[in-house]
Amino acid sequence: MRRQWQILLAVGIVAGLLLSAVPGCAPGPAEEGAPPTEEATYHWRWADINPEDAPSVEAARRVIQEIDEKSNGRIVIDLYPGGALGDWIENCGEVRRGTIEMTCVCLPTDYDPRINVVYVPLMTTDWEQAKAAYGSPDGWLFGLLSDLMEGTGIKLLSSFPDGFGCCSFSEKLPPSPMDPDVDKKMKMRVWPSKAAELWSSRMGYTPTPIAWAELFTAMQTGVVDTEVGGTPYLNWAHLRDVTKYLIYYADHMEAWFYMINKELWYGLSPADQKIVADACAHESAGRFEAAEAQDLDYLQQFRDLDACEQVLIPTAEEYAKMKDAIRSDVWPQLYDVIGSDIMEFVIANA
Repeated sequence: MRRQWQILLAVGIVAGLLLSAVPGCAPGPAEEGAPPTEEATYHWRWADINPEDAPSVEAARRVIQEIDEKSNGRIVIDLYPGGALGDWIENCGEVRRGTIEMTCVCLPTDYDPRINVVYVPLMTTDWEQAKAAYGSPDGWLFGLLSDLMEGTGIKLLSSFPDGFGCCSFSEKLPPSPMDPDVDKKMKMRVWPSKAAELWSSRMGYTPTPIAWAELFTAMQTGVVDTEVGGTPYLNWAHLRDVTKYLIYYADHMEAWFYMINKELWYGLSPADQKIVADACAHESAGRFEAAEAQDLDYLQQFRDLDACEQVLIPTAEEYAKMKDAIRSDVWPQLYDVIGSDIMEFVIANA
């Protein structure tokens, strides 16, 4: 399977060559240089946008502790949760430049539009499909994403899914919320992703780009009526005080990934690479099952929340209609965004 998408990626070699002209995107000389001795010491920073008690933060602490122990204290990592080092897009940009060494979050599309493939709506529609696609190291999509992200200066280590997508509504529900053919007459926050924008529009919303860090205020003040890009946990942690209704559209898998600066990674000794990769892989193991339970848990917490009047989940029939509409009308528009080779690869595997 890895060979299949490597052949497909070769079709987009021109785009790859263009990216190599961007600072930080071309392979650095560290890949060919001699690795440091095993006695090398490091002091890194790890950013997380979630609060102190978040699953991603708790997992990060375990990863950091294992790295510290296995390296005999030579690799020290300071953890900065709660968005202390910026929004998720800012964190990824800092990892790309090497001013932050590691993070665990979803993938930005700023530096390569082909990375929109991670957000193709309704590409995976249940947890088994999601694991087959995003699971590391053997998911059919993971290898492709790893290659694309290396082109931007970031090395993916393993996957850490946060859950399927849901949408918070601050004041009221839209008309026929599950029907993609009904104009919702509402503004929906989207993150910088053409895939998210197209899904929002096809579902009858008006897509409105807003940074995640500014979303709470935007919903509180009525700049937007709803949002896409969260999960039951993320919406609980960041948006529950402005959530009057919640719809579990399961429009996309919010796949997060352990990542490290590429130049730093290839400058590590093989032994240190193994220490870091193994620690991340240990937290990735079983994460899909944990994330599924996490979705159910936080959906129930919203049901129990006095301020949240209703949690809606599409019926099988409603979900099938949405899936048909999105795959028929949105997917063809993504050919020009992520390339026909990658889109055909998605269709062959989804």
